[in-house]
Amino acid sequence: MNIKKSDICLGQSIRKADRVITQLYNEYLAPVGLRNTQFSILRALALLGDGNTAVQIRDALVMDQTTISRALKPLIRDGYIDVREGANKREKALSLSSSGKALYEEALIPWNQAQKMVRKKLGKEHTDSLIELSRLVVALKS
Repeated sequence: MNIKKSDICLGQSIRKADRVITQLYNEYLAPVGLRNTQFSILRALALLGDGNTAVQIRDALVMDQTTISRALKPLIRDGYIDVREGANKREKALSLSSSGKALYEEALIPWNQAQKMVRKKLGKEHTDSLIELSRLVVALKS
């Protein structure tokens, strides 16, 4: 089948690439018991600081609420994320517990290995292009 580039679905192309990247990161993070979405939440809390809500994390990571909720549940259940009352009764402020900080630090090792592998396989030029393309795609939502 010979398809012209102009006929290739951009949405499908991005989703396929996303699935491959997600699978690679999941493989690297599996030994510490995390999936890429869970690591992303731990990382967001580590970088954004304590007291962020699920909505703030959702917005920072550009994830849908269902994905955030599904990834948060086991992290809260297993004591990696502490939950306290937020600014109003409907909000919950989230922060990394001491075991959550330890898990994040432990997970940084395989995450960095995944980063290094993907960057090496793509090369500097494609890595830089991917970062810029991602920024442009995310900006479409604004």
